[in-house]
Amino acid sequence: MQAISDRSMAVSNWHFSPPNEILQSRLFAAGGYLVVCGLFDEETLQGMRAEADVVRPEAPRVFVEDSDGTEGRGGYPARAYRSGPARDLHWALYGCQQMAETLGRLCGITVSATGGGTYIYYEEPGDFLAVHRDVVDCDLAVITSLTDSRVDGSAGELVVYPEFIREPLSKVRTAGRTSGTLVPLGRGQTIILLGGIVPHEVAPMCAGQERIVAINCYRAQTADVLHSDPSSSATTVSLTE
Repeated sequence: MQAISDRSMAVSNWHFSPPNEILQSRLFAAGGYLVVCGLFDEETLQGMRAEADVVRPEAPRVFVEDSDGTEGRGGYPARAYRSGPARDLHWALYGCQQMAETLGRLCGITVSATGGGTYIYYEEPGDFLAVHRDVVDCDLAVITSLTDSRVDGSAGELVVYPEFIREPLSKVRTAGRTSGTLVPLGRGQTIILLGGIVPHEVAPMCAGQERIVAINCYRAQTADVLHSDPSSSATTVSLTE
């Protein structure tokens, strides 16, 4: 499950109408995102980076020159990066019940994982991801940085637009990146983001930067949508708050 997909999953008209479970959550009250340090211990981070390095040679480069006109969720945002499906360790971490419970405590939302996750590699100058909202099956995105790509300025940084949470994406594009909030992520830091309603993007990379992130999507369990929680038989991993 990826947070962005193809044109067939676009929501062309934007109506701000998230379920009450999201509107009443701690995460929504905090502006729709939260940065967490120490979600994974050092050994686990090293393991994820090793898995990402194994995936990388076969991960295809993705390039879309122009965004479509999607105003709501999903769509086909412009982008340039390398992306590959995650493997067993990633799913054991992000797909286990312990992670779902941790996210529930942090965010005040009951969630279940969707899909097996993704590694994304912003590796060339100019690599980026244009402003968008995530697909319908990605109410909550959990993004962990496996590198420290921070530099002075906005290059290669995640930019979120909580002030535009109720607005169509066209207004965000018109307002420009200076109207957003930079969220620099150091190695091992994780952002928990209501990506289905908070517009966000990754600013173009500069020379010498490398940004590798592990991503998984979660669907909020609400009164009008029933989901079964995935279970994992994997070895218990270290999750701290």
